[in-house]
Order: sequence, then structure tokens, then C-alpha cells
Amino acid sequence: MTKSSDENFIKGEVAHDEIVQSELIGSPGLHNKHKSPLEKRLLLKADSVILPLAALAFFASYLDRNCIGNARVMGLQVDLDMDDSQFYNCLTMYFIGYILFVGFANVTSRKFKPNRAIGCALVFLGICLCGMGSAQNYATILALRIMLGFGCSFVPIITVYASLWYKRDELASRTAFGGLIAYGIQHDLTYTVTGRHPWAWLFLIEGLLAVFAGLLVLVLLPRFPDDLRARNRKHWLFTKEEIDLAADRYSTYNTAGEKIQFGQIVATFKDPKTYLFGMCQGASVLGVSVVGSFLPTFIVNLGFSALHTQLFSIIPYACAFFCVIFAGIMSDRWNSKGPFLFFGYVIGCIGYILLLSTPNAIVGIIAVCLITSGCYTSIILLPIWLAINTGGFTKRGSAWAFAELVGLCFSIMGTRIYTEPPRFTKGHSVVLSLNALAGLCAVASYYWMRYLNKKKDGIQADYEARGVLHPHIASHATLEEVCDNHITFRYVL
Repeated sequence: MTKSSDENFIKGEVAHDEIVQSELIGSPGLHNKHKSPLEKRLLLKADSVILPLAALAFFASYLDRNCIGNARVMGLQVDLDMDDSQFYNCLTMYFIGYILFVGFANVTSRKFKPNRAIGCALVFLGICLCGMGSAQNYATILALRIMLGFGCSFVPIITVYASLWYKRDELASRTAFGGLIAYGIQHDLTYTVTGRHPWAWLFLIEGLLAVFAGLLVLVLLPRFPDDLRARNRKHWLFTKEEIDLAADRYSTYNTAGEKIQFGQIVATFKDPKTYLFGMCQGASVLGVSVVGSFLPTFIVNLGFSALHTQLFSIIPYACAFFCVIFAGIMSDRWNSKGPFLFFGYVIGCIGYILLLSTPNAIVGIIAVCLITSGCYTSIILLPIWLAINTGGFTKRGSAWAFAELVGLCFSIMGTRIYTEPPRFTKGHSVVLSLNALAGLCAVASYYWMRYLNKKKDGIQADYEARGVLHPHIASHATLEEVCDNHITFRYVL
């Protein structure tokens, strides 16, 4: 951030600019009425390139992570002579690899350029998955699942990256294909036709998709806005004026060129929101993990054949797709994330209650649609809610890394609780309980941040009534110095 823009932010002179003021206090809707043609063009380009690449990166990583559930139904476990315990070990080892590197990936995301880090990670994922397609034994699958987790740990930094291109009330609006791919493979690429097992073709095809996605990200994904401005060169996508505007928009919420600050790591663990968000993320990641690893198993245990299971697994993801789009658009329009996040946990709970209540196949399909819609809505909204309500680059990365670690620990547990087919009473009960707890944490986060907003309003009004500048304003303190405790920072509820 330039000196002048930093002073404007701190002194409150941005109050004359409704767009920036909306950014600071979380007022809904103002930005939509005041965008200049240049800003609209910038967002159109970002929506046309950055957003699809981010979606493709997440799609490829979740596809790679979760396709082992489809592979199991397609005969992986039988063909490699794996017992249930060994299969669960393969699920668990992914999260071990992820946990070992997720903190490093998030905190150093500023140093390693996003196009390089994410692009190389996706290529690495694809190579690992292709290796799994050639696996001949349990040990190979186990080792490659660890490496898969290592690669996937770098992909979620795209959440922090996107938060630097979009304002706080633009981010949310910005994976049904796994089951469809698996269905086509099992229907046409059988062992008798190709000499290769269907699950091997699944790994190979989805691995090549990840490599392709990684190369696209590596070549096309722009750097951070302030990095592009510092290079002072024309970019293939953005004009110099658009880059300057992107950096200015970025500066309303961030400090340009910020470095890792260890004091912010300490501040992260003193903040109650860190633990509330962590609990919410734990339930969200657990839900996605369970759906990714066991959704085909749930459906086949409802009485469907293995082939029809692959096809029916498309339906829950299609429902989740529309639910996520709706929640993203509406939460941005209302500039509110907490109620939609809570709604995601509620419909997830309803789904698990239905699964526990009856073995009826139709009810079961409805239940897994609710579960999938709920967990994917929460897994999309929670990182956004965390990012826009955490000031300071290192604190934001640390809070997200902590939430991811909590989620991964829950995911490890998720690989060990689904051991009682066909009803899986223990597993469903545990996930139901944790979703209910996460819903309560979402409510607690909402009211805690609302209390802090009102407290800051009162303090600021008191200083204004006395005609005195608040110390944060008088000392020109930045978000990098005091994080979201800054007197002008307002949480988005």
C-alpha cells in the first residue's frame, strides 16, 4: 500500500467513498451501484479467468482426493486383495500427508507465487493418481495417498488468493462430474475390453485431468495484484490501469507487500473466532470427506448395483451444485454469510437423521442429497467467512491453516467410524452430532462478531463526541499491525 492510500484508510477519509466505506463496515449492496466501467471490466476479466481457474483447481483436487470411493465400488479393494482395515488406512494416509504440509503451504503462500504453487501441486496430484492407476498392491496405494495429501495441501491457498482480488462482499458468488466419469468408465472401459481394471482407468483419466488443470493454472493464473503492480509491466490479461485499480481495491483490506509476521500467529490463537471457525471447518471437512470416501458405499448399500451406484452418485452432487450457487449469490447480495452457513449445517443434520431413521432407498437418496448439499455449502462459505473477517495477512493464513488442521483431524476420524455396514449407525451419529455442534459454533461466531461491531461503534462514537482521534487512527496503525482489532474494521456477519 502506498503511503497516501494507507493514510486514507486509517484517517477515515474513505468515508467519502461509499464503495470503500462499504468494504470497511460491511454495509450490504452499495458496491453494486457505484462500480465504474474500469472496475466492471476488471471484475469481468477476473470472473472470466481467475474464477474458472480457481474452480478448476478445487474441482481437480477434490476429484483426485475422493475418487478412491468410486474406485472401491469399481473393484479396487477386491482386485488388490485389500481388507477393510487396509482400505481405511489408505483413506487415513491422505490426511496425514495433508496435515504435515498444510500449515507451511498457507503461511508461505505469499512467498511462493500462487500460479506456481497451485499449478505444480495439481500436476503432482495428477502424477500420483496416474501412479495409483498402475498400482499392483496395497502398499503402492498407501504410499501414493500420502503423496496425494501433500500435493492437495497447497491447493486451498487459492481461497486466500481470491480474497485479494475480490472485495469482502463479492467473494462468495464467485463436482457433479466425478460420478459421471466413473459411470462412463465402468460402463465402457471394462477389463475384458481394455485389459485394465475400470478403477485403474478412473485413476488415469482423473490424473490426466489434474495435470491438464495444473498446466493451465501455471500458465494463466495471474499473480497477486500488488506483485503485478510492482513488476510495472503489461500483463497478458490486465491493462496497467486495471492492475492499479486491483491493487487499490486490494489495499482497502490488505497492506501491499506484507511479509510473514510471527506476532500475528500468536494473535491468531488468542482470538476466540479461531476456535469457533476451526470447529465449523472441522464439521465441514468431515462431511466432505465422508461424502467423498463413502457416498458410493452409502448408495450401493441402499440396494443399487455397482454400475447404477456410479450414476446415482451424480444426483447428490448436482443438488449440491445448485445449492452452493444459490448460497453464494444470496450471501453476497445480502452481505451476510453466517445464516447461510448455519443453513448448510441444518440440512446436513436433517439428511443424517433421515439416514438413521429408515432404510428406504428413496428416502436414502433424498438424505444423501441433503447431506451433500449441506456439507458443500458449508465447505465453500466457511473459508470465505473466515478470510473476510480476519485482518492481517499472516493471521488470515494462520487462522485458515488452524481450521484446516482441525478439519483434517476430524477427517481422519471419519475414515475410522464407518465400520458397521449397511446402516453405518455409529458413523452417521457421530457426523450428525458434530454438524449440530458446528451449527451452534456458527451461531456463536455470528453473535460474537456482532457484539464486537457494536462495541467498536460505541468506542468510535465516544471518541468522535469528544473530538479526539482514536489511537489507531492517530497513529496511522494498519491492519497488519492490529489486524481485525482495528477500530475501523467491521466484521461481515
